[in-house]
Amino acid sequence: MKSLRNLLSRRMARFVEKAVLPPPHQSIVTFSFDDCPRSAIQTALPMLEAEDWRATIYVACGLCDTTNHLGLHMSLEDVVAVHSSGHEIADHTYSHLNTIDVSLKTFLADIKKNQKTLKNLGLPPSRHFAYPFGEVSPALKQALRTRFATLRGVISPNNPSQDANLLNAMRLYSDDTIEAAIAQISELTETPQWLHLFTHDVRDMPSQYGCTPENFARVVSAVKASGALVLTVDQAFQKLQQRETIS
Repeated sequence: MKSLRNLLSRRMARFVEKAVLPPPHQSIVTFSFDDCPRSAIQTALPMLEAEDWRATIYVACGLCDTTNHLGLHMSLEDVVAVHSSGHEIADHTYSHLNTIDVSLKTFLADIKKNQKTLKNLGLPPSRHFAYPFGEVSPALKQALRTRFATLRGVISPNNPSQDANLLNAMRLYSDDTIEAAIAQISELTETPQWLHLFTHDVRDMPSQYGCTPENFARVVSAVKASGALVLTVDQAFQKLQQRETIS
């Protein structure tokens, strides 16, 4: 019964507190990484930097210097270095909490703890957030919509529209989602859209939530061939906001 309620809550969240963004004139691609696996900065970020592209990392600071199914996570010093290299540091709660396991008050306090940790590192407040595990409810969506400029989920896009309070995102996982992502990238020349791509670890033997360096390189090549702009979440959001102002 609880799992059914959670499923219904996630589905309801798609239709409430929506903030539909204007479509871009030119397709935009954003690369992002959830949590903070060190393999992402060792393997994936150099591939993006070689193209003069930057990514968004949704960091859960409580995972820093720990090891789990995603491998070793980056240190707090790594987070600072990544930011100094021009990548965006976004929020993913401090403890990587699942909203279905804790109260809304506890969840919001954990976000505040993550922001405080980033501030203590000398980093600016995160303007963007990703729901851990993709779990979202109408109440959480409402609570966060004024705290962050965008809130990202894990729902694959089925149309070019983007809800700033529940951004669609395409998985780059070790299963067949790589082929689906490349197919989606090939459509960028036909319909201008903001395509958000995300993964976790990037290594030779990735978790089920990550991908291999070879597959990540294939995606990078496909994006380059598409001619789309590659922007961080904040850069893309600001560009779309500018279009809305002009319109």
